[in-house]
Amino acid sequence: MKSLKPSLKKYLKYLLFFGPGAVIASVTIGQGQLIIGPQIGAWAGPRLLWLITINIASYIIAYISCRYTLITGLNVMDVFSTRLKGLINLIFIAIMVIFVPIFAGTIITSLGQILSWSFGFGDYLIWGIIFGLLAAVLAVAGRYRLLEFTQLIFVIILAVGAIVSVALIPDLNLSEIIPHFFTIGDFPEYPEWVLEMGEFTTPAPLLILGYVGTLTVTIVTLVSYASWAKVKGWGVFKGENDPERLSRKLFSIFMKKGKVDYLPKNKDDIRKAKLLTKPILVDLSLAFIFVFIASAAYMLAGAYLLGPRHEIPTDIDLIKKQAIIFSNIAPWLKPLYKISVFFALFGTIYGGFEAASRMLYETSKNLFGFVAKLEYRRFLQYFLIYVLILGIPLAILMRFGLSVMVMLSITLLFIGVIGVIIYGIGTLYINYVTLPKEYRPGPVLFFLGIISIILLIVPFLSFIA
Repeated sequence: MKSLKPSLKKYLKYLLFFGPGAVIASVTIGQGQLIIGPQIGAWAGPRLLWLITINIASYIIAYISCRYTLITGLNVMDVFSTRLKGLINLIFIAIMVIFVPIFAGTIITSLGQILSWSFGFGDYLIWGIIFGLLAAVLAVAGRYRLLEFTQLIFVIILAVGAIVSVALIPDLNLSEIIPHFFTIGDFPEYPEWVLEMGEFTTPAPLLILGYVGTLTVTIVTLVSYASWAKVKGWGVFKGENDPERLSRKLFSIFMKKGKVDYLPKNKDDIRKAKLLTKPILVDLSLAFIFVFIASAAYMLAGAYLLGPRHEIPTDIDLIKKQAIIFSNIAPWLKPLYKISVFFALFGTIYGGFEAASRMLYETSKNLFGFVAKLEYRRFLQYFLIYVLILGIPLAILMRFGLSVMVMLSITLLFIGVIGVIIYGIGTLYINYVTLPKEYRPGPVLFFLGIISIILLIVPFLSFIA
């Protein structure tokens, strides 16, 4: 009989599961992290590192949600549409319709600033609008695989640059830093030098919650992640050439009774169904580890490289100050920083357009007949026209005084925190209302789901701290 001892080869094979999670990680280390991460570190030092720790809550919610899809074959948003008269779907639709144009306005601004700085001429607003429109055209054309791949490479360069830069800091004291990953509920106030800066006006609690929103698997990526897992052929979709067709077929069966009663009941099939969810556990774990390390590096770079200089990214200077992260390694690396930021931001706006459109389509198609009749590509075109009609004027308003940081923080608050809490509650609810007992999350996983929701609520205490 062969030994069943764990082998290094076996665990290295798990790395092959790292797929959709890599996209989550690359989107996370984008605009919000690049701007707000060093900013938080500059004024709070390492005291808010615990926000990175509690971000594990969104990954647990993502796992429970995608586990449901891989076992049942059902889209979570489709199931939500059958409960409480589609209330959760309606809330998410409102969030998307309001905040995606604001997201577009903020990223047009930051993208324009990096281009204007890199080329040394032109108004950043013109640069931002031109490349924002280009991203929309590419999203509609759907021919963006090379740029997606390029974006991922440069996002990794940014993350590795931050990690190496922090590692080279001579007075880095890990014994002082590590405890702050666990001091949950510690809310520092702005130091005096920040209060004296006239151009930095974002309230600290809003910035803290906005930062949490940069870390989480947002409602946009929560919905998209399950779709990506289907395409990978994980779970019940293993070996399926048309996973969406299977999903629609199973949803029509589900609609007859409002419960999942078509799953096999014998122990071997139950064990196999649960085993087929292992890829998402590995994938999400690897994504969380990458985001955890990169996010900590960004915050510590702000704490040790910007804070002592009393420098902090502001509305009028969102990108330039972070260049010290690369120049701290070697001055000649600053051009690499500029190129990397451009691809990271441009990839983020394209990815954001595509993912937001996909999420809104999936959320609304079972509630509104006119959406269901539209092909996705047509829906994408209409939605992007709407986003740009509102997003470009918002970018113009930001050019003349509307705070980018306040708008970005509010957007991240709703898409990355409030929306995720609602999604998490809804996910736990449908798992226990619609699944057979044998397939429900066990007591430990259910407990972790409850704890995750509580952890995401903790940062709101900053308003009363």
